[in-house]
Amino acid sequence: MDIINKRAVAVLIAVLLASPAAMPVFAAEPYGPGYRNGVAIEQASGQTGSQNTNQDMTVIQGGGISVEQAEAALASGGLTIGQEAEGGGEDGTIDEAMQQILLQAQLASLPRLLTTMVANNLQTQTFLNDAYIHADGAGMQNMVVYLENIVGNVLYRTYTGSLGWSQWMMNGQQTPIYPLGTYIEAIEMRFSGYVGNRFDLYYTAVLEDGTAMGWAKNGQASGTMGTGHYITGFRIAFFGKDTEFPYSTSNILISAHEDGIQWIDGQMRYISGDGSNHTGWGWLGNDRYYFIDSYPVTDWQYIDGYKYYFDETGKMLSDLEPIIGAPGPFLIMINKQMNTMTIYVQDGANGFIIPLKTFLTSTGNYTPIGTFHTPEKYRWRDMNHGIYTQYATRITKGFLIHSILYSRPNGMTLNPDTYNYLSVAKSSGCVRLLSAHAKWVFDHCPLGTTVTIYNSPVPGPYERPAIEWIIPRTQTWDPTDPDFAHLNAQAAEGGA
Repeated sequence: MDIINKRAVAVLIAVLLASPAAMPVFAAEPYGPGYRNGVAIEQASGQTGSQNTNQDMTVIQGGGISVEQAEAALASGGLTIGQEAEGGGEDGTIDEAMQQILLQAQLASLPRLLTTMVANNLQTQTFLNDAYIHADGAGMQNMVVYLENIVGNVLYRTYTGSLGWSQWMMNGQQTPIYPLGTYIEAIEMRFSGYVGNRFDLYYTAVLEDGTAMGWAKNGQASGTMGTGHYITGFRIAFFGKDTEFPYSTSNILISAHEDGIQWIDGQMRYISGDGSNHTGWGWLGNDRYYFIDSYPVTDWQYIDGYKYYFDETGKMLSDLEPIIGAPGPFLIMINKQMNTMTIYVQDGANGFIIPLKTFLTSTGNYTPIGTFHTPEKYRWRDMNHGIYTQYATRITKGFLIHSILYSRPNGMTLNPDTYNYLSVAKSSGCVRLLSAHAKWVFDHCPLGTTVTIYNSPVPGPYERPAIEWIIPRTQTWDPTDPDFAHLNAQAAEGGA
Protein backbone atom coordinates (compact mmCIF):
# COMPACT_ATOMS: atom_id res chain seq x y z
CA MET A 1 0.00 0.00 0.00
CA ASP A 2 1.37 3.44 -0.86
CA ILE A 3 2.39 5.94 1.83
CA ILE A 4 -0.70 8.11 1.45
CA ASN A 5 -2.95 5.08 1.87
CA LYS A 6 -1.09 4.00 5.01
CA ARG A 7 -1.48 7.42 6.58
CA ALA A 8 -5.20 7.45 5.77
CA VAL A 9 -5.57 4.00 7.31
CA ALA A 10 -3.72 5.11 10.45
CA VAL A 11 -6.10 8.04 10.89
CA LEU A 12 -9.13 5.81 10.41
CA ILE A 13 -7.84 3.24 12.89
CA ALA A 14 -7.31 5.98 15.46
CA VAL A 15 -10.89 7.14 14.98
CA LEU A 16 -12.22 3.61 15.34
CA LEU A 17 -10.22 2.98 18.50
CA ALA A 18 -11.29 6.27 20.03
CA SER A 19 -14.98 5.60 19.49
CA PRO A 20 -16.39 2.07 19.31
CA ALA A 21 -19.44 3.46 17.53
CA ALA A 22 -17.40 5.25 14.89
CA MET A 23 -17.38 3.82 11.38
CA PRO A 24 -15.11 4.56 8.40
CA VAL A 25 -16.12 7.61 6.42
CA PHE A 26 -15.64 6.47 2.85
CA ALA A 27 -17.37 9.44 1.25
CA ALA A 28 -15.08 11.89 3.04
CA GLU A 29 -11.80 10.05 2.49
CA PRO A 30 -9.27 11.62 0.12
CA TYR A 31 -10.64 10.07 -3.07
CA GLY A 32 -13.90 9.50 -4.88
CA PRO A 33 -16.66 11.82 -6.09
CA GLY A 34 -16.38 15.33 -4.77
CA TYR A 35 -12.96 14.89 -3.18
CA ARG A 36 -9.36 14.83 -4.33
CA ASN A 37 -6.33 14.53 -2.06
CA GLY A 38 -8.40 15.00 1.08
CA VAL A 39 -10.15 18.27 0.26
CA ALA A 40 -13.38 19.13 -1.53
CA ILE A 41 -12.89 20.21 -5.11
CA GLU A 42 -14.61 22.85 -7.17
CA GLN A 43 -17.70 21.45 -8.91
CA ALA A 44 -18.79 24.38 -11.08
CA SER A 45 -18.03 27.99 -11.83
CA GLY A 46 -18.49 30.06 -8.70
CA GLN A 47 -19.01 26.96 -6.58
CA THR A 48 -16.79 26.06 -3.67
CA GLY A 49 -15.78 23.05 -1.65
CA SER A 50 -15.32 22.86 2.09
CA GLN A 51 -13.07 20.74 4.22
CA ASN A 52 -14.76 21.44 7.53
CA THR A 53 -18.15 22.54 8.76
CA ASN A 54 -18.81 25.91 10.45
CA GLN A 55 -16.20 27.63 8.30
CA ASP A 56 -16.17 29.93 5.33
CA MET A 57 -15.59 27.81 2.24
CA THR A 58 -12.33 27.68 0.34
CA VAL A 59 -12.12 26.96 -3.38
CA ILE A 60 -9.66 24.17 -4.12
CA GLN A 61 -8.60 23.85 -7.75
CA GLY A 62 -8.06 20.22 -8.73
CA GLY A 63 -5.62 19.26 -11.49
CA GLY A 64 -4.33 16.18 -13.24
CA ILE A 65 -0.84 14.74 -13.09
CA SER A 66 1.37 13.59 -15.93
CA VAL A 67 2.82 10.11 -16.35
CA GLU A 68 6.23 11.43 -15.29
CA GLN A 69 4.81 13.05 -12.15
CA ALA A 70 2.93 9.84 -11.32
CA GLU A 71 6.06 7.74 -11.73
CA ALA A 72 8.07 10.14 -9.58
CA ALA A 73 5.44 10.07 -6.85
CA LEU A 74 5.30 6.28 -6.89
CA ALA A 75 9.07 6.08 -6.77
CA SER A 76 9.17 8.40 -3.75
CA GLY A 77 6.85 5.97 -2.00
CA GLY A 78 9.14 3.03 -2.71
CA LEU A 79 7.33 1.76 -5.82
CA THR A 80 9.37 1.31 -9.00
CA ILE A 81 7.95 1.57 -12.49
CA GLY A 82 9.20 -1.03 -14.89
CA GLN A 83 7.59 -4.43 -14.60
CA GLU A 84 4.33 -4.83 -12.73
CA ALA A 85 5.85 -7.63 -10.67
CA GLU A 86 8.17 -4.98 -9.27
CA GLY A 87 5.35 -2.67 -8.26
CA GLY A 88 4.40 -0.72 -11.36
CA GLY A 89 1.06 1.03 -11.27
CA GLU A 90 -0.66 -1.31 -8.78
CA ASP A 91 0.45 -1.88 -5.22
CA GLY A 92 -1.49 -5.09 -4.86
CA THR A 93 -4.16 -6.10 -2.44
CA ILE A 94 -5.68 -4.21 0.47
CA ASP A 95 -3.45 -4.68 3.52
CA GLU A 96 -4.61 -6.05 6.88
CA ALA A 97 -5.47 -2.67 8.38
CA MET A 98 -7.65 -1.72 5.43
CA GLN A 99 -9.19 -5.20 5.50
CA GLN A 100 -10.38 -4.58 9.05
CA ILE A 101 -11.81 -1.18 8.18
CA LEU A 102 -13.67 -2.53 5.18
CA LEU A 103 -14.97 -5.46 7.21
CA GLN A 104 -16.38 -3.18 9.91
CA ALA A 105 -18.07 -1.06 7.25
CA GLN A 106 -19.60 -4.10 5.61
CA LEU A 107 -20.85 -5.43 8.93
CA ALA A 108 -22.46 -2.07 9.72
CA SER A 109 -24.96 -2.69 6.89
CA LEU A 110 -27.10 0.35 7.72
CA PRO A 111 -26.64 3.59 5.77
CA ARG A 112 -25.17 6.56 7.58
CA LEU A 113 -26.21 9.85 5.99
CA LEU A 114 -24.35 13.06 6.86
CA THR A 115 -25.92 16.27 5.57
CA THR A 116 -24.83 19.89 5.62
CA MET A 117 -25.99 23.01 3.81
CA VAL A 118 -25.07 26.64 3.18
CA ALA A 119 -27.24 29.34 4.78
CA ASN A 120 -26.35 33.02 5.23
CA ASN A 121 -23.26 32.25 3.09
CA LEU A 122 -21.90 29.91 5.80
CA GLN A 123 -21.80 26.17 5.93
CA THR A 124 -23.82 24.66 8.76
CA GLN A 125 -22.92 21.90 11.16
CA THR A 126 -23.24 18.31 9.94
CA PHE A 127 -26.53 16.52 10.65
CA LEU A 128 -26.76 12.73 11.04
CA ASN A 129 -29.47 10.58 9.44
CA ASP A 130 -32.97 11.79 10.40
CA ALA A 131 -31.92 14.82 12.46
CA TYR A 132 -33.80 17.99 11.49
CA ILE A 133 -31.49 19.79 9.03
CA HIS A 134 -31.78 23.55 9.40
CA ALA A 135 -30.01 26.87 10.07
CA ASP A 136 -32.37 28.54 12.56
CA GLY A 137 -34.94 29.52 9.95
CA ALA A 138 -32.54 30.78 7.26
CA GLY A 139 -33.10 29.85 3.64
CA MET A 140 -30.99 27.05 2.13
CA GLN A 141 -28.45 28.07 -0.52
CA ASN A 142 -27.15 24.56 -1.24
CA MET A 143 -26.93 21.02 0.18
CA VAL A 144 -24.33 18.28 0.50
CA VAL A 145 -25.06 14.67 1.52
CA TYR A 146 -22.50 11.97 2.31
CA LEU A 147 -23.29 8.25 2.36
CA GLU A 148 -21.21 6.05 4.68
CA ASN A 149 -21.04 2.47 5.92
CA ILE A 150 -22.70 0.88 2.90
CA VAL A 151 -21.95 0.31 -0.76
CA GLY A 152 -23.81 2.49 -3.25
CA ASN A 153 -24.63 6.13 -3.96
CA VAL A 154 -26.88 8.88 -2.66
CA LEU A 155 -27.93 11.36 -5.35
CA TYR A 156 -29.66 14.69 -4.81
CA ARG A 157 -30.55 17.91 -6.62
CA THR A 158 -32.17 21.26 -5.85
CA TYR A 159 -34.71 23.58 -7.47
CA THR A 160 -35.26 27.33 -7.56
CA GLY A 161 -37.91 29.10 -9.62
CA SER A 162 -35.35 31.32 -11.35
CA LEU A 163 -32.84 28.58 -12.23
CA GLY A 164 -34.85 25.36 -12.38
CA TRP A 165 -33.41 22.02 -11.32
CA SER A 166 -29.68 21.65 -10.74
CA GLN A 167 -27.70 18.69 -12.03
CA TRP A 168 -27.76 15.58 -9.88
CA MET A 169 -24.91 15.51 -7.36
CA MET A 170 -23.73 12.49 -5.39
CA ASN A 171 -21.75 11.29 -2.39
CA GLY A 172 -20.46 14.56 -0.99
CA GLN A 173 -20.59 16.75 -4.08
CA GLN A 174 -22.04 20.20 -3.56
CA THR A 175 -25.14 21.37 -5.35
CA PRO A 176 -24.76 24.90 -6.76
CA ILE A 177 -24.42 27.57 -4.09
CA TYR A 178 -27.12 30.13 -4.81
CA PRO A 179 -26.53 33.81 -3.99
CA LEU A 180 -27.98 35.22 -0.79
CA GLY A 181 -31.67 35.88 -1.42
CA THR A 182 -32.06 32.94 -3.83
CA TYR A 183 -33.13 29.91 -1.82
CA ILE A 184 -33.89 26.27 -2.51
CA GLU A 185 -37.60 25.70 -3.08
CA ALA A 186 -37.64 21.94 -3.71
CA ILE A 187 -35.32 18.94 -3.44
CA GLU A 188 -35.15 15.43 -4.88
CA MET A 189 -33.09 12.53 -3.50
CA ARG A 190 -32.53 8.86 -4.36
CA PHE A 191 -30.23 5.91 -3.71
CA SER A 192 -28.53 3.79 -6.39
CA GLY A 193 -26.66 0.50 -6.27
CA TYR A 194 -26.65 -1.87 -3.30
CA VAL A 195 -28.01 0.69 -0.83
CA GLY A 196 -30.91 1.40 -3.20
CA ASN A 197 -31.67 -2.29 -3.57
CA ARG A 198 -31.96 -2.63 0.21
CA PHE A 199 -33.53 0.67 1.27
CA ASP A 200 -36.06 3.28 0.20
CA LEU A 201 -35.07 6.90 0.78
CA TYR A 202 -37.66 9.29 2.25
CA TYR A 203 -37.38 13.04 2.88
CA THR A 204 -39.64 15.88 3.93
CA ALA A 205 -39.23 19.65 3.63
CA VAL A 206 -40.32 22.52 5.90
CA LEU A 207 -41.02 25.95 4.38
CA GLU A 208 -40.17 29.36 5.81
CA ASP A 209 -43.80 29.90 6.88
CA GLY A 210 -43.74 26.69 8.95
CA THR A 211 -45.58 24.48 6.43
CA ALA A 212 -44.38 20.87 6.68
CA MET A 213 -44.60 18.65 3.60
CA GLY A 214 -45.46 14.98 3.57
CA TRP A 215 -42.66 12.50 2.99
CA ALA A 216 -41.43 12.19 -0.60
CA LYS A 217 -39.73 8.97 -1.73
CA ASN A 218 -37.01 7.83 -4.15
CA GLY A 219 -36.67 10.85 -6.41
CA GLN A 220 -39.99 12.63 -5.91
CA ALA A 221 -39.97 16.41 -5.49
CA SER A 222 -40.46 17.78 -1.97
CA GLY A 223 -41.07 21.46 -1.19
CA THR A 224 -42.78 24.08 -3.32
CA MET A 225 -42.76 25.55 -6.82
CA GLY A 226 -44.02 28.89 -8.02
CA THR A 227 -45.42 30.08 -4.68
CA GLY A 228 -42.71 32.49 -3.53
CA HIS A 229 -41.95 30.22 -0.56
CA TYR A 230 -38.72 28.34 0.09
CA ILE A 231 -37.24 25.56 2.23
CA THR A 232 -35.65 26.33 5.60
CA GLY A 233 -35.21 22.74 6.79
CA PHE A 234 -35.73 19.09 5.92
CA ARG A 235 -35.36 15.57 7.27
CA ILE A 236 -34.17 12.32 5.70
CA ALA A 237 -35.11 8.73 6.60
CA PHE A 238 -34.43 5.31 5.09
CA PHE A 239 -36.59 2.20 5.48
CA GLY A 240 -35.92 -1.35 4.32
CA LYS A 241 -37.52 -2.44 1.08
CA ASP A 242 -41.04 -3.80 1.56
CA THR A 243 -41.20 -2.16 5.00
CA GLU A 244 -44.33 -0.20 5.80
CA PHE A 245 -43.60 3.51 6.12
CA PRO A 246 -45.52 4.92 9.12
CA TYR A 247 -45.78 8.58 8.10
CA SER A 248 -47.83 10.55 5.58
CA THR A 249 -46.64 10.47 1.96
CA SER A 250 -49.31 12.87 0.67
CA ASN A 251 -48.96 16.62 0.06
CA ILE A 252 -45.25 16.37 -0.71
CA LEU A 253 -45.16 19.44 -3.00
CA ILE A 254 -47.09 22.72 -3.03
CA SER A 255 -47.35 23.82 -6.65
CA ALA A 256 -49.84 24.67 -9.38
CA HIS A 257 -49.52 21.15 -10.78
CA GLU A 258 -47.94 17.85 -9.84
CA ASP A 259 -44.30 18.00 -10.92
CA GLY A 260 -42.47 15.25 -12.75
CA ILE A 261 -43.28 12.11 -14.70
CA GLN A 262 -46.95 11.13 -14.54
CA TRP A 263 -49.50 9.20 -16.57
CA ILE A 264 -52.28 11.17 -18.25
CA ASP A 265 -54.90 9.20 -20.21
CA GLY A 266 -52.56 6.21 -20.15
CA GLN A 267 -49.65 8.17 -21.65
CA MET A 268 -46.37 8.98 -19.89
CA ARG A 269 -45.93 12.74 -19.64
CA TYR A 270 -43.67 15.17 -17.80
CA ILE A 271 -45.59 18.19 -16.54
CA SER A 272 -43.65 20.81 -14.58
CA GLY A 273 -44.85 22.12 -11.25
CA ASP A 274 -46.02 25.36 -12.87
CA GLY A 275 -48.27 23.37 -15.23
CA SER A 276 -46.09 23.79 -18.33
CA ASN A 277 -45.04 20.99 -20.65
CA HIS A 278 -41.48 19.95 -19.85
CA THR A 279 -38.68 19.63 -22.39
CA GLY A 280 -35.50 18.02 -21.08
CA TRP A 281 -34.35 15.11 -18.94
CA GLY A 282 -36.57 13.37 -16.43
CA TRP A 283 -36.07 10.50 -14.00
CA LEU A 284 -38.37 7.80 -12.69
CA GLY A 285 -36.35 6.38 -9.82
CA ASN A 286 -32.99 5.66 -11.48
CA ASP A 287 -34.47 5.26 -14.97
CA ARG A 288 -33.78 8.21 -17.25
CA TYR A 289 -35.95 9.68 -20.02
CA TYR A 290 -35.91 12.67 -22.31
CA PHE A 291 -39.06 14.67 -23.00
CA ILE A 292 -40.05 17.07 -25.76
CA ASP A 293 -43.15 19.14 -25.03
CA SER A 294 -43.91 16.71 -22.14
CA TYR A 295 -43.77 13.50 -24.25
CA PRO A 296 -40.92 10.96 -24.02
CA VAL A 297 -38.72 10.46 -27.06
CA THR A 298 -37.85 7.01 -28.43
CA ASP A 299 -35.21 5.54 -30.75
CA TRP A 300 -31.99 7.48 -31.56
CA GLN A 301 -31.71 11.09 -30.43
CA TYR A 302 -28.95 13.71 -30.54
CA ILE A 303 -28.89 15.41 -27.13
CA ASP A 304 -26.19 17.52 -25.44
CA GLY A 305 -23.58 16.52 -28.03
CA TYR A 306 -24.16 12.75 -27.71
CA LYS A 307 -26.24 10.23 -29.62
CA TYR A 308 -28.45 8.32 -27.19
CA TYR A 309 -30.87 5.44 -27.67
CA PHE A 310 -34.31 5.21 -26.00
CA ASP A 311 -36.44 2.07 -26.03
CA GLU A 312 -40.10 1.90 -27.00
CA THR A 313 -41.17 3.05 -23.53
CA GLY A 314 -38.87 6.07 -23.69
CA LYS A 315 -36.30 4.73 -21.21
CA MET A 316 -32.71 5.59 -22.08
CA LEU A 317 -30.47 2.54 -22.46
CA SER A 318 -26.92 2.72 -21.15
CA ASP A 319 -25.71 -0.52 -22.76
CA LEU A 320 -26.11 -0.28 -26.51
CA GLU A 321 -24.31 -3.48 -27.46
CA PRO A 322 -27.62 -5.42 -27.70
CA ILE A 323 -28.87 -2.70 -30.08
CA ILE A 324 -25.88 -2.11 -32.39
CA GLY A 325 -23.37 -4.78 -31.40
CA ALA A 326 -19.76 -3.78 -30.76
CA PRO A 327 -18.57 -2.60 -34.17
CA GLY A 328 -15.47 -0.62 -33.20
CA PRO A 329 -13.20 1.21 -33.42
CA PHE A 330 -13.54 2.40 -29.84
CA LEU A 331 -12.58 5.40 -27.77
CA ILE A 332 -12.08 4.70 -24.05
CA MET A 333 -12.72 7.71 -21.81
CA ILE A 334 -11.85 7.33 -18.10
CA ASN A 335 -13.12 9.95 -15.66
CA LYS A 336 -10.59 9.61 -12.85
CA GLN A 337 -12.46 11.92 -10.49
CA MET A 338 -15.72 9.99 -10.76
CA ASN A 339 -14.23 6.49 -11.27
CA THR A 340 -16.18 5.93 -14.47
CA MET A 341 -15.14 4.47 -17.83
CA THR A 342 -17.22 5.13 -20.95
CA ILE A 343 -16.71 3.24 -24.22
CA TYR A 344 -17.60 5.29 -27.32
CA VAL A 345 -18.15 4.28 -30.94
CA GLN A 346 -18.26 6.50 -33.99
CA ASP A 347 -21.32 8.11 -35.50
CA GLY A 348 -19.88 8.51 -38.96
CA ALA A 349 -18.34 11.90 -39.58
CA ASN A 350 -19.76 13.12 -36.26
CA GLY A 351 -16.97 11.27 -34.46
CA PHE A 352 -17.04 9.27 -31.23
CA ILE A 353 -20.34 10.54 -29.80
CA ILE A 354 -22.22 7.26 -29.25
CA PRO A 355 -21.69 6.07 -25.65
CA LEU A 356 -21.79 2.31 -26.12
CA LYS A 357 -21.53 1.38 -22.43
CA THR A 358 -20.13 2.52 -19.12
CA PHE A 359 -18.17 0.74 -16.38
CA LEU A 360 -17.40 1.47 -12.73
CA THR A 361 -13.66 1.75 -12.01
CA SER A 362 -11.14 2.24 -9.25
CA THR A 363 -8.37 4.69 -10.04
CA GLY A 364 -5.81 6.27 -7.74
CA ASN A 365 -3.93 9.43 -6.92
CA TYR A 366 -1.20 8.54 -9.42
CA THR A 367 -3.42 7.58 -12.35
CA PRO A 368 -2.00 9.82 -15.09
CA ILE A 369 -4.07 12.37 -17.00
CA GLY A 370 -3.73 12.44 -20.76
CA THR A 371 -4.35 10.58 -24.03
CA PHE A 372 -2.60 7.27 -24.73
CA HIS A 373 -2.72 4.31 -27.12
CA THR A 374 -2.74 0.75 -25.77
CA PRO A 375 0.51 -1.11 -26.59
CA GLU A 376 0.19 -4.54 -24.89
CA LYS A 377 -2.24 -7.05 -23.37
CA TYR A 378 -1.89 -9.91 -20.86
CA ARG A 379 -4.37 -12.68 -20.00
CA TRP A 380 -2.99 -12.78 -16.43
CA ARG A 381 -0.46 -10.38 -14.97
CA ASP A 382 1.64 -10.57 -11.80
CA MET A 383 1.22 -7.02 -10.55
CA ASN A 384 3.33 -7.05 -7.42
CA HIS A 385 4.97 -10.22 -6.12
CA GLY A 386 1.98 -12.53 -6.05
CA ILE A 387 -0.91 -10.13 -6.65
CA TYR A 388 -2.55 -11.03 -9.96
CA THR A 389 -5.10 -9.49 -12.29
CA GLN A 390 -7.00 -10.81 -15.28
CA TYR A 391 -7.44 -9.30 -18.73
CA ALA A 392 -4.82 -6.58 -18.40
CA THR A 393 -4.46 -3.95 -21.13
CA ARG A 394 -1.54 -1.56 -20.81
CA ILE A 395 -2.39 2.14 -21.03
CA THR A 396 1.17 3.43 -20.87
CA LYS A 397 4.37 2.41 -19.10
CA GLY A 398 3.43 0.98 -15.67
CA PHE A 399 -0.29 1.79 -15.83
CA LEU A 400 -2.86 -0.78 -16.97
CA ILE A 401 -6.58 -1.41 -17.26
CA HIS A 402 -7.23 -4.70 -15.50
CA SER A 403 -9.59 -6.75 -13.36
CA ILE A 404 -9.96 -6.62 -9.61
CA LEU A 405 -7.35 -8.52 -7.60
CA TYR A 406 -6.48 -12.20 -7.16
CA SER A 407 -3.87 -14.02 -5.08
CA ARG A 408 -2.94 -16.42 -7.90
CA PRO A 409 -3.57 -16.61 -11.66
CA ASN A 410 -6.76 -18.52 -10.91
CA GLY A 411 -10.28 -17.12 -11.06
CA MET A 412 -11.13 -18.82 -7.75
CA THR A 413 -8.66 -16.72 -5.73
CA LEU A 414 -10.46 -13.35 -5.77
CA ASN A 415 -10.04 -10.80 -2.99
CA PRO A 416 -13.78 -10.07 -2.47
CA ASP A 417 -13.16 -6.66 -0.93
CA THR A 418 -11.82 -5.42 -4.26
CA TYR A 419 -15.20 -6.37 -5.75
CA ASN A 420 -17.41 -4.88 -3.05
CA TYR A 421 -15.44 -1.66 -2.73
CA LEU A 422 -14.69 -0.98 -6.38
CA SER A 423 -14.51 2.84 -6.76
CA VAL A 424 -14.00 3.19 -2.98
CA ALA A 425 -10.71 1.31 -2.52
CA LYS A 426 -8.26 3.10 -4.80
CA SER A 427 -5.42 1.68 -6.85
CA SER A 428 -1.87 3.01 -7.03
CA GLY A 429 -2.37 4.21 -10.58
CA CYS A 430 -3.90 1.41 -12.63
CA VAL A 431 -7.57 1.33 -13.62
CA ARG A 432 -9.47 -1.56 -12.02
CA LEU A 433 -12.66 -3.01 -13.46
CA LEU A 434 -14.91 -5.91 -12.60
CA SER A 435 -13.54 -9.00 -14.33
CA ALA A 436 -16.27 -9.14 -17.00
CA HIS A 437 -15.65 -5.49 -17.89
CA ALA A 438 -11.87 -5.95 -18.04
CA LYS A 439 -12.51 -8.94 -20.30
CA TRP A 440 -14.73 -6.83 -22.55
CA VAL A 441 -11.95 -4.28 -23.04
CA PHE A 442 -9.40 -7.08 -23.51
CA ASP A 443 -11.55 -8.88 -26.11
CA HIS A 444 -12.94 -5.92 -28.05
CA CYS A 445 -10.36 -3.11 -27.99
CA PRO A 446 -7.34 -3.88 -30.21
CA LEU A 447 -3.85 -2.63 -29.54
CA GLY A 448 -3.59 1.02 -30.47
CA THR A 449 -7.02 1.89 -29.03
CA THR A 450 -7.14 5.47 -27.78
CA VAL A 451 -7.53 5.92 -24.01
CA THR A 452 -8.16 9.39 -22.57
CA ILE A 453 -8.01 9.92 -18.80
CA TYR A 454 -9.46 13.15 -17.45
CA ASN A 455 -11.12 14.75 -14.41
CA SER A 456 -14.69 16.02 -14.30
CA PRO A 457 -17.43 16.19 -11.63
CA VAL A 458 -19.86 14.86 -14.26
CA PRO A 459 -19.47 11.06 -14.61
CA GLY A 460 -20.08 11.15 -18.36
CA PRO A 461 -23.08 10.86 -20.67
CA TYR A 462 -24.51 8.21 -18.33
CA GLU A 463 -24.79 8.24 -14.56
CA ARG A 464 -22.06 6.45 -12.66
CA PRO A 465 -22.67 2.70 -12.34
CA ALA A 466 -22.71 1.08 -8.90
CA ILE A 467 -22.18 -2.31 -7.30
CA GLU A 468 -25.73 -3.68 -7.16
CA TRP A 469 -25.15 -6.48 -4.63
CA ILE A 470 -22.13 -7.15 -2.43
CA ILE A 471 -20.64 -10.62 -2.18
CA PRO A 472 -19.72 -12.48 1.04
CA ARG A 473 -16.14 -12.12 2.23
CA THR A 474 -15.86 -15.90 1.87
CA GLN A 475 -16.63 -15.78 -1.86
CA THR A 476 -13.50 -16.16 -3.95
CA TRP A 477 -14.85 -15.63 -7.47
CA ASP A 478 -16.11 -12.56 -9.28
CA PRO A 479 -19.84 -13.03 -10.01
CA THR A 480 -19.40 -11.11 -13.28
CA ASP A 481 -16.71 -13.52 -14.51
CA PRO A 482 -18.31 -15.61 -17.29
CA ASP A 483 -16.06 -18.55 -16.40
CA PHE A 484 -17.96 -18.91 -13.12
CA ALA A 485 -21.57 -18.31 -14.17
CA HIS A 486 -22.40 -21.83 -13.01
CA LEU A 487 -21.33 -20.92 -9.45
CA ASN A 488 -23.68 -17.95 -9.46
CA ALA A 489 -26.52 -20.27 -10.43
CA GLN A 490 -25.58 -22.73 -7.68
CA ALA A 491 -25.40 -19.94 -5.10
CA ALA A 492 -28.82 -18.68 -6.17
CA GLU A 493 -30.31 -22.15 -5.84
CA GLY A 494 -28.73 -22.60 -2.42
CA GLY A 495 -30.22 -19.32 -1.19
CA ALA A 496 -33.69 -20.01 -2.55
